[in-house]
Amino acid sequence: MSVNRFEITLPMMCATPDALPPKSATGGASTVILDIRGDWITKSAADQARRIITHRQSASTLLRVGRPDDEAGQTAIGQLATLRPHGFVLSGCGGAADIQKFDVMLRVAEATHGIDAGSIGLVAELGGDLAFLLSQASLKDVSRRLIAIIFDGNGVTQATASQTFNAAASRMGAPLLLARGAAVIKARQAGIDCYELLKGADGDPRITRDIALADGFSGVVARNAAQLEALSPS
Repeated sequence: MSVNRFEITLPMMCATPDALPPKSATGGASTVILDIRGDWITKSAADQARRIITHRQSASTLLRVGRPDDEAGQTAIGQLATLRPHGFVLSGCGGAADIQKFDVMLRVAEATHGIDAGSIGLVAELGGDLAFLLSQASLKDVSRRLIAIIFDGNGVTQATASQTFNAAASRMGAPLLLARGAAVIKARQAGIDCYELLKGADGDPRITRDIALADGFSGVVARNAAQLEALSPS
């Protein structure tokens, strides 16, 4: 599969292996982002990912991992790449340099394990590292693998110790407003899609999706089975 032909199917869901609903874990049209950040360099995480990818067969599965900083990270990327996921979601991404570094590590993994060069996609997650938000560097042509940005509002509010909603001002918190706008602009500059990761306690996911679409996002990503069901076509 060529990265240039990669298409994310909707709706999407991001969850840990134990939180995936059976239907999404074994098939269906939704794209699953398997959140293995906590222990992604371990054999246990690879085994969990293998089981789910095998059950989902040709359905789109992305692996959400942390930033690899050493040889152990390169080894883990190689092991996960052999499972042939559609791509990786780089959580805690700090910007273009992190994307380029991960691209190189994927290139090494593909060459080492006989995987078609450039066949594994990459999604940059914006939110946890404020450097990504403050950087003026464009993501255009940073990596041919880069297929989308995912915006995590929870990461922004935690990193800035701010509130999602500023009750005194009767509006969304300022850091979150700035970050959401930056995510959409960076994606549009790069010519890629931008998806908003829903909060676990969001009200009606359909209303949140409509707000996201009006703000320029390409869509939203569910965090649980209830959100996924609400967003699925009736």
